[in-house]
Amino acid sequence: GHQLQHMGRKGTRPPKKAEPIKSAVPKAAAPQLPDSGSSQLQCLTQQEALTKLDRVSVFNIVVEKPGGRDVFVPQGGTLDFFADADDARAALAAAREANPTLPLELEAAPLGRAFSIVQGLFGIRAPMRSALHFSKAVVDDVGYAGVPEAAREKMASAGPWPLFTADALRSPGAIPIFLSREELNACWAKSGRSLDSLPPLEECATDLRILIASTLSVADNWQPLLFLPPKSTTLLEKELAQKRERQEQVMLNMQRAKAIVDAEDASAQVHLKVHADDEPPALR
Repeated sequence: GHQLQHMGRKGTRPPKKAEPIKSAVPKAAAPQLPDSGSSQLQCLTQQEALTKLDRVSVFNIVVEKPGGRDVFVPQGGTLDFFADADDARAALAAAREANPTLPLELEAAPLGRAFSIVQGLFGIRAPMRSALHFSKAVVDDVGYAGVPEAAREKMASAGPWPLFTADALRSPGAIPIFLSREELNACWAKSGRSLDSLPPLEECATDLRILIASTLSVADNWQPLLFLPPKSTTLLEKELAQKRERQEQVMLNMQRAKAIVDAEDASAQVHLKVHADDEPPALR
C-alpha cells in the first residue's frame, strides 16, 4: 500500500468551483490566490491531469477472442466503466447470464482514459454511449455531497463521481485523493489521528469533474496531487493480470504444440512429394 507519512497542514484546498469541463460546472470566478511569485502555482495541462488520474484503474467488460479482445457493449447499450471492483464483478455476472455463449471477462482501464472517453476530451469519442460509474455503495452513502448545490442539477446526468481528501493529510510531496470514505478514514487513523477529529463530509468530499476542472483553470500547486486506488481495485487488477498471463501461456503452449505438429506434417508431406516423383525401380 501507499504509506503517507509526515503529513503537514501545508497546501491550499482546491476551490469548490472552477471553469467547467464541457460546461458541466457553472462558471464561477476562481478565488484569487496570493501570488507568491512561485512557479509552482500553475494550472495542469489536460494531459498532466489525466496522467495523474491514470494511477487509478477502472473496469469494463470485454469479449475474449483469438488474438485479442473487444469491448463488450450490449445491443443498444452503453460502454460502462466501473470504479468499484464489486460493482464490476456484479456487472460481469449479469452480462454473462444475459449472454451465456459469449466469453466475457473484465479488463482494467486507466481512469484518465475512461474519463476522456466519457467526457469526450481530446476529441476521443466512443462510437457508442459511454458511462463512468463510481462505487454504488459510496454514491448511496454520500450522494452529491461533493458537488456545490448550484451545480447539482447540471451535473446530475453523469454523476456523482465522489472523491475524498483532507487538508491535514497533505504534505509538500503529496495531496492524497481517495475514492471512498473508508480509504480516507483508514489513512486518517494511520496518521495517528482520531476519527472524531475528521472534518465534516462537506469539507472532505469533492467530485472528479470539479477537481479536474479546478486543476485546469486555477493556478495552484497541483503537482503533488496523488490519486490513490482502493485496495480492492489493486487486488482485482492483479487477479486479472495473473489470469491473462495464464491464458497467454496456455495460448502460447497451444501455438507451440500446433507449430510442432504442423512442422511434422509439412516434413511428411515433403517426404511424400519427393518420393512421388521417383521413377519406379526397374524390374530385373
